[in-house]
Amino acid sequence: MPSLSGSGPTPPHDTARRPFQDTRPAMLRLLVREFLRQPVPGEAAEARFTTLAIRLIEGVDLAVAARHVRELAAHPALPRALARHLAAGPLSLAGPILRLSPVLAEKDLSELAEQLGPAHLAAMAARREVTPALAKRLAELTHRRSHVSGSEGAREAAAAEMPAPLAEERPAVPPQAAPVETPAAEPAPLPVPEFFLAGPEERASLIARLVTLPPLALSERPAAAAAGFIDELLDAAKAKDARALAGLMERALHVTPENAVRIIADETGQALAVVARALGLSFAILSRVLFRLHPVAGRSAGEMARLAEMFDELPLASAQHLVASWRAGRRPLRERAEEAPSMRSFNAPYAAAAATASTESRQRKS
Repeated sequence: MPSLSGSGPTPPHDTARRPFQDTRPAMLRLLVREFLRQPVPGEAAEARFTTLAIRLIEGVDLAVAARHVRELAAHPALPRALARHLAAGPLSLAGPILRLSPVLAEKDLSELAEQLGPAHLAAMAARREVTPALAKRLAELTHRRSHVSGSEGAREAAAAEMPAPLAEERPAVPPQAAPVETPAAEPAPLPVPEFFLAGPEERASLIARLVTLPPLALSERPAAAAAGFIDELLDAAKAKDARALAGLMERALHVTPENAVRIIADETGQALAVVARALGLSFAILSRVLFRLHPVAGRSAGEMARLAEMFDELPLASAQHLVASWRAGRRPLRERAEEAPSMRSFNAPYAAAAATASTESRQRKS
């Protein structure tokens, strides 16, 4: 009798010996690719897609999920339930949705603003179209929650550093003793020196918080670029001389040599965008430098579009604060509640100006 072709049934112990292979990243990649190629039609299909996408996003690594969420964020057919679920998640997932998703209406953003933290609110404030009412509410919530979180963090740190007394050494508290009010802790400093270690969403949040700081003194602001600075910058970029470029940054901005190297080594180009804004350079000059220095970012249309958006929305005062924080001996920046912008308090009348002695005497004579 002729033998049949094939290897026959697989022994069960061979299957058990096979190493486990997680297929969820590949499934998420295929799901996103198919959605971008042809969005799901109908409410039932959207509900199935939302359920499957949430399970896969929560089952893979955060970095892998963030990469695919960025691909979905700006799509106009993204299910609203999925967008709201991601917007309330970690910042690496919520940031692109809050900044770019067109499916989140004004009502959705208002409801999310009441639940999210300062970093999420900063990502929401970076949207291209934000109504004045929502912008004011975001500024108010950002200031309130940043101040509360900073005070609680400082209070917890002080409690952790204080050793607990022994039971026999604890003084007895009189029963009628009135509670002593403890002074409010000073807000935590802004982590400006960590700009080079932060991700894109954390950098956007940090830049948004810098708007609350008072303007720098004229002596601390970076001076405008000299006449031959642009030519030297372009020549060094054309030669791909990173050492010469770092020297230019150090001399023009008076930053430390380490931070000058970090500015040039930042492949995203965001640090150079901050420098260009502080020195008054155009985005055309910035793009030419990036095209030579970091070809991957300089030749990518998507990366340059995102960098141009950041450059256009970056306030000059925020760029000056960042550059000043990269200098040696710079103290950490702190928010000052008494010097907060007018958006923090609404419908509050201005304080009446104090009359001088000469003005009062003139009023009595008249």
